[in-house]
Amino acid sequence: MKTNFHEQVKKVPFLKIVIFYGMGIGLAHFIPAGNATFSILNAILITVLLSQVVWFIMQPRFRSLYIINSYVILFVFGLWNISRTHFKNDANHFHLGASDQFIAIVDDEPIVKNNTVRFSALLRAKETKSTFRKATGNLMMTVELDRTAPIQYGDEIIFINKIKAIPNHYNPLEFDYKNYLANRGIYFQNRLSLGEYKVIGRNKGNRIKALGLNLRQGLVHKFRKYLDDEEAFQIATALIFGYRTTMSTDTLQTFSNTGTIHVLSVSGMHVGIVFLLLLWLLQQVKGNHVLHITRTVLLLLAIWSYTILTGMAPSILRAAIMLSFFLITRLLRREVNILNTLAASAFLLLLFQPNMLFDIGFQLSYSAVLGIVFLFPLYKRIAPYTDGRFSHHIWDSIGISLSAQTSTAPLSLFYFGQFPNYFLIANVLVVLPVTIIMYVGLVLMFLPFDSINIWLGHVLQWLVKYMFLMLKFLDKLPYSTWTGIVLSPIMVFVSLTMLLTLTYAFQWKSKNAMYFSLFFVLIFVVIFNYQQHLKLTYKGFRVYNTGKDITLAFIKRNKVTVISSFDSLNTRALKYSIYRDLSRFSNWNRSGYHKLISDDSLRVNYLIQKSGLIIQIMEHATLQVLPTDVLIVRKNSKWNFVDNVKLIKPKIVLFDGTNSDHNIQVWQHQLDSLAIPHYSIKNNFAYVWDKELL
Repeated sequence: MKTNFHEQVKKVPFLKIVIFYGMGIGLAHFIPAGNATFSILNAILITVLLSQVVWFIMQPRFRSLYIINSYVILFVFGLWNISRTHFKNDANHFHLGASDQFIAIVDDEPIVKNNTVRFSALLRAKETKSTFRKATGNLMMTVELDRTAPIQYGDEIIFINKIKAIPNHYNPLEFDYKNYLANRGIYFQNRLSLGEYKVIGRNKGNRIKALGLNLRQGLVHKFRKYLDDEEAFQIATALIFGYRTTMSTDTLQTFSNTGTIHVLSVSGMHVGIVFLLLLWLLQQVKGNHVLHITRTVLLLLAIWSYTILTGMAPSILRAAIMLSFFLITRLLRREVNILNTLAASAFLLLLFQPNMLFDIGFQLSYSAVLGIVFLFPLYKRIAPYTDGRFSHHIWDSIGISLSAQTSTAPLSLFYFGQFPNYFLIANVLVVLPVTIIMYVGLVLMFLPFDSINIWLGHVLQWLVKYMFLMLKFLDKLPYSTWTGIVLSPIMVFVSLTMLLTLTYAFQWKSKNAMYFSLFFVLIFVVIFNYQQHLKLTYKGFRVYNTGKDITLAFIKRNKVTVISSFDSLNTRALKYSIYRDLSRFSNWNRSGYHKLISDDSLRVNYLIQKSGLIIQIMEHATLQVLPTDVLIVRKNSKWNFVDNVKLIKPKIVLFDGTNSDHNIQVWQHQLDSLAIPHYSIKNNFAYVWDKELL
């Protein structure tokens, strides 16, 4: 007999726990950190805990207050736990006070690229007036590569203080690297040359993590021995044990454009494949309860060994914890509730790492599983299943892919602004190859026989290459990716609410929920079409912050023209800075591009007249005497600056990153005396000029 909704909720106690705890974490993200805030939260937490003791003693008379206060405690604890981890509330944090040099431990696998090494470091001590004392905190470091003594995880290093705060993102919709690192507890960075740091110790990191990383490095070397195709090697090592350090940007983009990027991020699917293989092998051995316990312990050890080996990303931690709960529950012969298990795994992760709630991988992983839990059963009701086992698996694969992609689409559009139109075909096509690749790779990992491994390497390479050929074919098809659709937080909320209410309506046959979901569908359609109308009719002008290069963009009714000193529109640094912003207004490949000459030893003035704007770029003494809307000053062009400004009377003067801070300050003072607006793009956000000023 089918139970009602309230009875089902009672079977998921961890869902309520993680919701109220997560709400506290979410709110803490918007509250300024500091000692005063932390002190207030300490007082509130102590108060609600003492209140809970009172309500508990006075039960059952105040049972309702006891229950309500339990949720309040979870909410306040979420606020407190985030505040506790912030560097401003740590008295020993390395940023407090002046320091000459620091001692730290390399806390992650170093990434070598372009003659530099990048890694996060865990601070241990800082030197002040020739005395070392305890220091805490995490730091992102980029150091010049020393080929005579390569840096490894767990190395202890001493280095000089050149620490700076991680800068904000400088352009509209540019990836917010500062926020990304802040969610990992990192707020500062340090760039060092050779001679500014020195390795003074080895093997100081976590032994379990070091063992996993060393084992993975050994497996990487083994795979490189048997896979001579570089592209196949990169994909195989990423897919089997999460090693993506050497993967090219083009390869990643192909997987992203086809909606199969999840196969490169070791997740529940990968753990599930390993788990099912081990479960099948161990179940071949029949025995008593003792053997059943032994089998469970072996499975748990295997799952967590694979989790450590692959880097312990949020998605694989979620899968490992869920499978662990499943195995333990089955051992105790208890009923398994997948939603409760999912909520329990989320609570456990957030208990120790509350900032993980803001991690993109964490959000997408749990959204995908929730989609499968809620939407896949609905899909199975309407799927045209047949008696054939193969066709049954195909329809299940389609249903799982549809469910996961539907539930993750709002977040994907919010973070990445693109949607893979052929995701369904791509995911169905890669399910079988990925499974076989995983199994062949696992055998290659453990088999010590060179003659067999050579053969396995050829098979693995062939499978990877032809799987990737299929994906590249799909990626090259017309309209393979829908770009430029960037959802706002409100749109994400409306989308997810719409999915939840629609699921509830179908699951519990509720007319009210159906009306409610249709209401949110209407809101979504209205907001979406209004935003699309605004983009199609938008007119604007931007001067982007692209360092020492100059980049201008003109946007007018679905047409974009970029003028820049970069070599091409698809130069990696340029695309990183402006792609997400401009792809909202026009197809990227149809954008116009004009290159400006840029050379440190060459000074060229430019006059640009477009979209009713007159823009002059000043690099040397003489400008054209025209009424000017925007004057952009570059390369410390001091000659006749004030005289030129008086002649052309610009509406605004901009300074870019090629100018010195001193010169910018002098010019700003001069412009203030002339009552002419000015703005420095150097170390600041891009300049955006909307249509009302055109």
